[in-house]
Amino acid sequence: MAALATAEACDTNAALLASGDLRVLQPTFQIYGQCRAFSGSIVTLKVFEDNVLVRELLEIRGEGRVLVIDGGGSMRCALVGGNLGQLAQNMGWAGIVLNGCIRDVDEINACDIGVRALASNPLKSNKKGIGEKHVPVYIAGTWIRDGEWLYADSDGILVSKSELSI
Repeated sequence: MAALATAEACDTNAALLASGDLRVLQPTFQIYGQCRAFSGSIVTLKVFEDNVLVRELLEIRGEGRVLVIDGGGSMRCALVGGNLGQLAQNMGWAGIVLNGCIRDVDEINACDIGVRALASNPLKSNKKGIGEKHVPVYIAGTWIRDGEWLYADSDGILVSKSELSI
């Protein structure tokens, strides 16, 4: 699938932007991973300093989807590391957008997926299995729902209620 340029998508979809059917995430994310541009249907997850459910979802075939994780913006530990980055690549996920931290930056940068996160932190997370899958999450100034579409490139991240045409 050809990449959709986020700037062009904003320019050509003024009505969707005005209605809120297309939203631009605030530019708070760092870019990691080999894929600078990625897109796909969204799977949402809400956790806090606990990555058990992150692994559970990434163990499911991604089929080109994007995992959007609301980690509460915590900067105290990492929710995704090199092993989970490799798992996401192996299972066919297009990318991960994380309102929180990653670790093993060099390993994640070697993975053939797109990753956006707030920062890196070498401390691993808790392992309690607490969180919620497939729920609306509020990240970077907008609500994001399971099944919506995410488009990311070097210019930013867009979320759309439906798939955009290129």
